[in-house]
Amino acid sequence: MVSFGAALEVRGTAKSVWCYHPSEPDTRRAAYHGVLMTWEEWARPILEFLTERHSQFSAALCPSGKQKERLFTETLNQGIMMLFYQNGLYMTLPGEQTKILREWVYQYLSVGCGAFPYSGAIPDGGYSFTIDFAKDTEVVRAYDLKTDMAQYNRDNNANHNKDMAYQKTKERFETITGGAWTTQEILAQGVSRKTLDKFVKYGLIRRLKQGHYVRNFV
Repeated sequence: MVSFGAALEVRGTAKSVWCYHPSEPDTRRAAYHGVLMTWEEWARPILEFLTERHSQFSAALCPSGKQKERLFTETLNQGIMMLFYQNGLYMTLPGEQTKILREWVYQYLSVGCGAFPYSGAIPDGGYSFTIDFAKDTEVVRAYDLKTDMAQYNRDNNANHNKDMAYQKTKERFETITGGAWTTQEILAQGVSRKTLDKFVKYGLIRRLKQGHYVRNFV
């Protein structure tokens, strides 16, 4: 929930949607409490805000040119912020939901209408947890951000890119039929030689001998 290395570009790891509010500040602990909430309730203030601003864009007195562009951008940013925070409450949103809702905000602001993508109860409204600063946290070496941040981000991006390459190769492999192939048989399924080498590299298939492969079930 909180990163004291906030200046480092650490990617978010939210796994599910959760609406919550933090407790009052305490020097010994931090508590976070789930809130019973529906998507309809969460969306209502956002809809009202976007509808009002879109009406201003459409009005005869609406500024034009750069002023209108600036107002649109400010409204878009505010609408996106309200997806994550409003009226003292916070919302965690995984990547998929974030992408869908950002696109919805932009579309609604552009045309003035559009159904909200989600409905019903937001899960885990009764969930709460507490972080005890003495027991649950660890003090680590302080980084000189000017020196270390660039290297940290390079390493982090390299690992991220490796993960993405593996996932992409795995998804491609899932389209391959059969359990044993010659080189020509697997290439005939639309696989390039470069991709074939990646199948071997990531352990998805094993090379029995030159030109012969089998699916790796381990």
